[in-house]
Amino acid sequence: MATLQKIRDKGTLLVIIIGAALLAFVLGDLLTSGRTFLGKVQDKAFVINHEVISTGQYGEKITEFEEFQKMVSGQSSLDQNISSQIREAVYQQMVRERLLGNQTAKLGLTVTKAELNDLVHGQFISPVLQQLPFFLNRETGAFDRNALIEFINTVNTPTPNPQEQALVDRYKSLWLFIEEMVRTQRLEEKYISLLSNAVIVNDVEAEATFGLSQQNADIEYAMKSYFTIPDSAVNVTDDEIKAFYKKHKGSFRLEAPLVKLSYFTKSITPSEEDYAEVEAESRKAFDELGNTVSPAIIVADYSQTPYRDVFVSEHILTPTQVEFVRSAAVNEMYGPAREGDLFHIYKLIDKTVAPDSVYIRMMAVPYASMVGQDSVITHFVDSIYGAIAGGASFVEVANSLNPNSNGGDMGWVREIDIASFGADMVKTAFNVPVGRPVKLTVPGQQLIFQVEERTRPVNKYKLAVIDMPVLPSEKTSNNIDNELNQFVSTPNVEQKFNELASEKGYMVMPNITVSANDFTLAQISDSHQVISWAANEKKVGAVKKFDLTNLRIIARVERMIPAGTTPLSEVSSGIRTQLVNEKKAGKIIGDLKAQNLTSLYAYAAAMNSDTDTVRFVSFTTQNITGLGLEPVLNAVSAFAPLNKVVGPVKGNMGVYVAAAVNRTEGTEEYDAKAQKNQMLNNNAYRLQMQSIEVLKDKLGVEDNRFRFY
Repeated sequence: MATLQKIRDKGTLLVIIIGAALLAFVLGDLLTSGRTFLGKVQDKAFVINHEVISTGQYGEKITEFEEFQKMVSGQSSLDQNISSQIREAVYQQMVRERLLGNQTAKLGLTVTKAELNDLVHGQFISPVLQQLPFFLNRETGAFDRNALIEFINTVNTPTPNPQEQALVDRYKSLWLFIEEMVRTQRLEEKYISLLSNAVIVNDVEAEATFGLSQQNADIEYAMKSYFTIPDSAVNVTDDEIKAFYKKHKGSFRLEAPLVKLSYFTKSITPSEEDYAEVEAESRKAFDELGNTVSPAIIVADYSQTPYRDVFVSEHILTPTQVEFVRSAAVNEMYGPAREGDLFHIYKLIDKTVAPDSVYIRMMAVPYASMVGQDSVITHFVDSIYGAIAGGASFVEVANSLNPNSNGGDMGWVREIDIASFGADMVKTAFNVPVGRPVKLTVPGQQLIFQVEERTRPVNKYKLAVIDMPVLPSEKTSNNIDNELNQFVSTPNVEQKFNELASEKGYMVMPNITVSANDFTLAQISDSHQVISWAANEKKVGAVKKFDLTNLRIIARVERMIPAGTTPLSEVSSGIRTQLVNEKKAGKIIGDLKAQNLTSLYAYAAAMNSDTDTVRFVSFTTQNITGLGLEPVLNAVSAFAPLNKVVGPVKGNMGVYVAAAVNRTEGTEEYDAKAQKNQMLNNNAYRLQMQSIEVLKDKLGVEDNRFRFY
């Protein structure tokens, strides 16, 4: 009873303890599984029309594109610039696919298997396939249907060899990727065609547009630039800026966040101590090269560029080398001489007068010992040589052995071009009589060649060159890093970033605005990490040092502007400039009209300007020479009576007064069908560019890639 009573007395406490234990158990399980759930919620590379694209999906497509690029280019790896472009291209492609997919599904637009098959095998091959290097003729550069068929047959033919099958599977994966590109391109083509055909071009519009395109005018004009009037001459209020912002709010949409940051850079350059060290080493190299009879060994010890035991003419030498060899005696030395970040040493090994180049035809046969058929190969080479020596055409014999050899044509070669074949090849090629065939054994193969022509003899030199670059030492890099680490650790550096940087002599780039998904900061290679850090940094004012190759960046986060509508504070300056120019235009026009001027020259004088002339301007001219886009002058070219002063009128750069002084008509005949097709194509192009942006606004795109890349 006593025990039961104690339990009753402690009942409330036990309930709390048990409840807490159960809660801990449940929460523990929830939190454990919740990490997966939370991860899924947060794993949004981007969102299109409420569809979440995870980093896994995005990364998978990036890998496909990268593999595609490697196979197209023949490269085994891609540099960061190409990779960044691929990431952006993948993003844009996935956005387009889903935005268009949403619309085409509603409209019932599809690409059937039959259509896809026709785009691959039919009369009108997809433009995608016609542009891929896989399917182009190597000689003509034109699309080769046979190459396409051969590729498809390869991916559809299994092989018992595991290694070959792995390659086939890789090609098959590539083909599926290409096929999806073909399908998407065709679907977009259908969608744009539907939109463009909804915009009718009638006969009156077509004929009028053609007439305007054929009409060119010479325009004499005077202009008063907005820059010639101080901004203080007009007044733009904050209320006017706010009203403009409110009216045009849709044009200030941000797909990705913007980051404002300040930064300075510090290059990792060699110190004077580094130069002194390399200079001392170069003197040692100079002495060793001067005392050796084997320059190749010494050059290999001190220079990355190997010694070539060949004669070269002056035109492939540097100006300093030419100046040296012209006056130097054999075995004479030059250097060590510093030029920029290099120390140069030269030694003239020999000189001669000989042809700079020879024109060679050549056939190569694998060396007999490589295939284990010495006598057969030797007899084969001897028979070929004997036939040519007996009078047979070298070209015909070479083509009979290999129809794609172009008669064994190697073209014009210098000694350095054939140095890899060995000294015997070089010596023989530049001394054998023209037209005499030569049989020569070199490592790995037997050669039969014939010299067709030689250039005239010139001065040639055999030169040993040692180039010793001066690079920042580890000590130099550490000193710079220590200096910058101390700067970043300075008390109040977050608040006094600009002030402290100026005291140290660093040049700060203040308040630079970049998109969170920009590839680089100010075109600095590998600098995306700076932008990524700033975009994800929660603390405004945070300062961080970044280590790039031979460069350091120290950056401070100034502000983060989230995606959506750009705040008024960020665009008010641009709005103010636009409104100021509009008010300046009104003031200039009002002042000029008050003077009741009648001639162009009177207007020019009143504007403190001169008259000028632009020629061959039509209503459709997009870029007027020296002025750019000025629609008011396009209108003058088409509609103003000849020699009548028009204006003053507001333009983009300033206020214009103009007159059409001459007008000519084109001689091209009007073709209603061709003109309508051209206008429809122009409409289709504009709709293609604009439709995606409209769909982005309507359906919504949220770009979060900066959080992961």
